[in-house]
Amino acid sequence: MEFRLYDNILTIFYLLAWVFTLIWYQRKERTFDAGSAIIISYVCYAFFSLLSLNDELFSDSYEPLTLFPFIYLYGMLMLSLLPAIYHHLHPTDTISPPQTRIIYIICIISIICSIGLIGDLSGNVQQGLFKIVTDSDAGNDAYKEQAKEAADNARGGIENLLSVIYNSISDIIIFVFFYLLTTYQKNKIMVGLMLFCVTIGMVSPVMHGQRTGIMMTVFSMIVGYMVFKRYLSATVNRIAKIIGICFLSVVSIPLIAITFSRFASRAAGVMGYLTWYIGQANLYFNNYALDAGGTRNGDRVINLFKRLIDSDTPSNYVERREMYKNLAIDDHLFTTFVGDFCIDFGPLLAVIIFLVFYLWVLSRIQTENKTILLHQLYLLYFTMCISMQGGMYLFAYADTANLKIITAMLFYGYLVYHELLLKKFPLQNRPTPCKP
Repeated sequence: MEFRLYDNILTIFYLLAWVFTLIWYQRKERTFDAGSAIIISYVCYAFFSLLSLNDELFSDSYEPLTLFPFIYLYGMLMLSLLPAIYHHLHPTDTISPPQTRIIYIICIISIICSIGLIGDLSGNVQQGLFKIVTDSDAGNDAYKEQAKEAADNARGGIENLLSVIYNSISDIIIFVFFYLLTTYQKNKIMVGLMLFCVTIGMVSPVMHGQRTGIMMTVFSMIVGYMVFKRYLSATVNRIAKIIGICFLSVVSIPLIAITFSRFASRAAGVMGYLTWYIGQANLYFNNYALDAGGTRNGDRVINLFKRLIDSDTPSNYVERREMYKNLAIDDHLFTTFVGDFCIDFGPLLAVIIFLVFYLWVLSRIQTENKTILLHQLYLLYFTMCISMQGGMYLFAYADTANLKIITAMLFYGYLVYHELLLKKFPLQNRPTPCKP
């Protein structure tokens, strides 16, 4: 390993860019919100990139860095933060109640799916959760088994419909849970049931040795809390923090166990691999995302949509990696969600997609009189989840998770449609907006 002065300067430059962004963001409005959490996570990832770049074993896995990819990545991530920045600079203090039963319909579907998954999960507690905590190899074995199943069932049908439905609305479940907390006094039982549904989403990936699944749920919960905390009463806010701390403490046990089972026996050790795991995305993006030797033509980002119209589209990551083995990088390494779009569509088209989408979002979340509509809040939550989940990983709504995009569109579309109906046919006794 040799000291790479220029690469370190560029990585420090990228790290400082996010540090100054955080300072600017907080000076504009001193409230700590979801945007603050996302930017702090970017600071952390950039710091781990610097550590990984200087790791004696992993340093050689990175090519020499250049300036422009970091500028491009920073610009695209800032573009994706425009909705969060607008919401930060134009805070609201009330949520206009949607006056629709769709919230309770989502709750009922979530509860049915969660109850249906209990049998599956309880049967795996002995072989899954307890074994992962007590057996140093169990987490790695569970991960390998899950990967093998993905390869064996490349073109298989739906094996567990309840699981598919649950996974497709998992982020909506978290959103609805935090919304119900704003009406806690009226919905205590439903809040408890939805907390149970959220817990199921945390336990399931543990059984399969999936750290990524655990972290995506944790990230969504962080975003959900940060988006809604200004609308929660002081009492509920305090309870939510306690529950959150307990959740993180409990989840950290299997997460640490899985990490040790995957990496403890390797030469770099747990800390070396952890540094590489968290910090690789920025560096691999710099090396390959803007010129990977071709594109995947949307086969990851919009995989499910393409499979509906093109039977030659690879149905999972195993087939896709084989099809695009000529590219300089594939999705077994992280390049951030921006990297996913660049590798799938090319850097120019990725910019166009981001501009169109995020400027449209910005136009849809304009608020008046310190009151925000629920569909506006959901759009904010959805975009922030993309940014939070994809900062050190990939586009979390890719492949079969395209189902999450479909359910998000349906949920958002219904809320907008219902709001338009209320404007045209206003209710005489519309409920008072939710205040903390």
